[in-house]
Amino acid sequence: MDTTKNKLSMARYIWRIFQHSVIPLSWGICFASVRTLENGTEFHVHGFKLTGYVKVEYDEGSDTFTVTLTPDENLKNKIIIENVYLDNLISVIDENVEYCENYETKVKQWLRKQAV
Repeated sequence: MDTTKNKLSMARYIWRIFQHSVIPLSWGICFASVRTLENGTEFHVHGFKLTGYVKVEYDEGSDTFTVTLTPDENLKNKIIIENVYLDNLISVIDENVEYCENYETKVKQWLRKQAV
């Protein structure tokens, strides 16, 4: 079995999932940070709730994903979310990276800063 091909195919699969929604565009993904992992992908984000790394790995045994969030300011304070189903993957990441209380207000404030 070609493990390089498997690594690339799972990373591509995850990014295809992200492409079916505009929500990942709000996470502030640094595309230069994207890495292919053994069974998934990792990338850096700059969201309202998290600035740090998001790792998404597929667990073939349970047919789910594990999402690991590592904040830049405290690399030892990882948040691990297991058993994330495909149809919840984007919303689980969004809840932990970007979406927060008063989200619409914060977006408007951010947009005003960008316009200046």
